[in-house]
Amino acid sequence: MRGSERWLALGLRHPMWDLHRFYLSLAKQKAFQRKWLQELKTKRTIDLPDGTSLPVENKVVDLFFEYLDEREVQYAQAEADLRSEEEALAFCAGRGVTVGRTATKSSDHHQSSKAMIAAVSAIAHEVCAKHGVGMEPDPQTRCVWCNENGLHVSARNLDGAIPALANPQIVWEIKEYWGKTSGGSKMSDAVYECHLVGLELRDYEARGGQHVTHIVFVDGRDQWAARKSDMRRFIDLMNQGLVDYLIVGRQVETEWAQVLDELLQGQA
Repeated sequence: MRGSERWLALGLRHPMWDLHRFYLSLAKQKAFQRKWLQELKTKRTIDLPDGTSLPVENKVVDLFFEYLDEREVQYAQAEADLRSEEEALAFCAGRGVTVGRTATKSSDHHQSSKAMIAAVSAIAHEVCAKHGVGMEPDPQTRCVWCNENGLHVSARNLDGAIPALANPQIVWEIKEYWGKTSGGSKMSDAVYECHLVGLELRDYEARGGQHVTHIVFVDGRDQWAARKSDMRRFIDLMNQGLVDYLIVGRQVETEWAQVLDELLQGQA
């Protein structure tokens, strides 16, 4: 999935995103959030409990409500593409890909597979080999970019880089969760981590003049479908341009090879 050109064209600093962020801040106050949406439609102002009132331009309000509608369409697509662990493992088995597991200290805790990691890496190896390009599928240190305009070091270790950890042109993060519970704060943390990486990459792009393609992979139907607000935040990151490609569930089977092939052709 890619962000809609309409929303990407707004840029990160457009006031529509500020309005959207305020809307998100009301997520735990559902009744108030619904009331606020209705008042925004009619009054075209933001009213705070301390009496502060901020008028909002009609075109910004209209964009906001149009975005909410399109966001739901994109979310529905993403949710439909989430896989069960069994489906993810079956895809790897069909390609002859070995899948590791996440070891935990508790023997009664679900020992999740790394099916998405295995699939992403195997497909990337094939496409990179076709183009004669190197890759790092399991970084143990941070990515570093350096040119005459500045230096940038990733906030943490990422999950993959092409062609190497030094000055990669493409980086990715993988957020797969296969436990049979309804998710938890780790899901919100995953969104925050990708948000931070995206912000820092765009900041470096502005300073260093170098675009780095940021890709996020998400999978795990049981847990992500139970964290709808977090999944919607990934949609937001995609439409804001902080994530260039959001690849959800079975999209790794149908889109990843083509996306990477096109990216490497463009950088040849």
